[in-house]
Amino acid sequence: MQLLLKGRQCLELVAEPQASDTPAVGAWVKLKVVYCAVCRADAKMWEEGHRDVVLPRVQGHEIVAEDDAGKRYAIWPGSSCGACDFCRRGRENLCAEMKILGFHLDGGFSDSIMVPKGSMIPLPAGLPARLATFAEPVGCAINALRRLALGAGERIVIYGGGTMRIIAGLYAAHLGAVPTIVEKNEEKLVRIRPLLDERGIRCVKDTTESSFAAALNACSDPIAFNLAIAKLARGGRLSFFSGLGKNAKIETNLLNLLHYREIQLCGAYGLTVGHLREALTFIQERRDSFARLVEKQISLSEVPQVLAEILNGKCLKYIVDLRTPSLDVSADRTALRFQVGEGDLPGEKGGNALSALTASVKAVDEGLRAAAVRKIDGKTKPLGALGMIENLAVSLALIQQNLSPRIERKAVFVFAADHGIAEEGVSAFPAEVTQQMVRNFLRGGAAINVLCRHHGIDLKIVDMGVNADLEPHPLLIAAKIRKGTRNFALEPAMTRFEARQALLTGARVFDEEFARAPISIVGLGEMGIANTTSASAIVCAVTGISPRAAAGRGTGLDDCGLEHKIKVLSKVLAMHEIDGRDGLEVLRTFGGFEIAGIAGAILAAAAKGCAVVLDGLISTAGGLIAGLLQPAVKGYLISGHRSVEVAQGAALNYLGLSPVVDFGMRLGEGTGAAMAIDVVAAAGCIMSEMASFEEAGVSRRS
Repeated sequence: MQLLLKGRQCLELVAEPQASDTPAVGAWVKLKVVYCAVCRADAKMWEEGHRDVVLPRVQGHEIVAEDDAGKRYAIWPGSSCGACDFCRRGRENLCAEMKILGFHLDGGFSDSIMVPKGSMIPLPAGLPARLATFAEPVGCAINALRRLALGAGERIVIYGGGTMRIIAGLYAAHLGAVPTIVEKNEEKLVRIRPLLDERGIRCVKDTTESSFAAALNACSDPIAFNLAIAKLARGGRLSFFSGLGKNAKIETNLLNLLHYREIQLCGAYGLTVGHLREALTFIQERRDSFARLVEKQISLSEVPQVLAEILNGKCLKYIVDLRTPSLDVSADRTALRFQVGEGDLPGEKGGNALSALTASVKAVDEGLRAAAVRKIDGKTKPLGALGMIENLAVSLALIQQNLSPRIERKAVFVFAADHGIAEEGVSAFPAEVTQQMVRNFLRGGAAINVLCRHHGIDLKIVDMGVNADLEPHPLLIAAKIRKGTRNFALEPAMTRFEARQALLTGARVFDEEFARAPISIVGLGEMGIANTTSASAIVCAVTGISPRAAAGRGTGLDDCGLEHKIKVLSKVLAMHEIDGRDGLEVLRTFGGFEIAGIAGAILAAAAKGCAVVLDGLISTAGGLIAGLLQPAVKGYLISGHRSVEVAQGAALNYLGLSPVVDFGMRLGEGTGAAMAIDVVAAAGCIMSEMASFEEAGVSRRS
């Protein structure tokens, strides 16, 4: 029996364990899990995922297990290399090869677990096994407080959630410090105050005191982090014990106090084996105190029911008793599936409209090709002397169904949206840059603005899903589907309804602008931090290339960042088993709202007989989606430029396109398309205006 985390807020209780990625040989031992406590970190990972977790995953890292002889152990929830400098110095928690149980490897929400022999710490005689589950959080508190080097009598203020602040207060008092615990919840305050009063530990809802020698932040709330800074004396020490929530904002005026007051920032990450040993002794000496920190003993099947309560911080410690029978499970593995918000709307809304859109695209009439080739060959030049210009001239003639093609109105649409996959740390820039760059577009200060002004191209910026409320502007088309996609490392990026809505919105944006004045040629650009990861995943899913062959540096990733991006692509492609021929499914799983908007605009433009110039990787990914939905669009597509992003090549090969220019660009925005539009227009002029041998009275080559 094990409890699998399969996606955001999606747990599944299974009878037959999944194939584990944990080593089954060598210095690893299979143990039977006796108890595993539920940590706030487990609840946070269930609620919002984590950038490094690979799903599905068995959670649980506060583990007590026993061997075949019945001997019980507290488990240090890690696996380190044992050979690096950190491991040799007893700081194995900082090992670069560290793998954490319940996170990188399967954990304790299971009947059994594989653990390294060196992680097995025998329980002290007389220590109840269920209380030994506190060893992991106590060890973490020991690490954090030891790094603060607290002296006897020094005052420390502790902010945090769950039982962690209480544990930190108990250990701080053990070191001789004078802790003040801040607990906002009155109900919980009443419950824990008797225990803390017995230990001489002050616990308050708030404090007007300041000038503490030290502070410890044991929660992800940036407000608590800011308060901890403000409470410190000059020369104080701040334990950065808990990472902050995703995309949290920090008050820089308070952060500057680190500078003005010479406050030491002491990071603390996890614990070592030594800390775990010390924690067991500490718990043994205070068994009565730790017994009062247990909220309830539960079965494995009850875990999903308590996670929300754990997140609100009002409860104490829930401990899973793996000896307690959980719900019976069926032979097909599935006993119970706990999921909050499947995230799709019922029915097939938008399906008819999307079908009508794709049906409106007719393939270019190849019957004109022979005449177009004869005409371009008959110009006053050697055959093929104008290279790709000749191919572009023929393509434009076929698109317009006119042997004298003309480019009248030129336009570029820049579709913008944010991406949930940015939470995985796949971009060198923060997500806020999306909205900042959109505002730069609206002020006219970006490269695409300059190029459009220079080439006489009409420019529109389309907000498909920017995570901000943008002010009205003449250049801006408000078409927001939602404020960014979901993180597709945890769940599909969008629902099928949202995917259809985004496609139809992109088409409507083009149609409305076309109705204002017909467009002869359109370039499609984009803006969205982390959208190279989205586009690369689309290219992998459709073309079958590997993540390593697809991953590029995007906004400027270094070597380590690139390797991380490859890992993220690998795990999302393994997690989502989809048919790469199903354009809507590929889009909704990996796409962005701006990519969907581009695909919709392509379909609408093709239906109007308008030439479409793709930009770089992201724009080309939109072309892939449009091509899957309606293969006839391919005849209207022109690749504006060759991007430095490597996945574009596979996408272009799939579409049968060759780039017009290669300037080594990777900016996006539609800049490559804007550069290529005038080249395409020039090709049309060559076809329409350049004299033939007969017209010029020039003799042909004999």
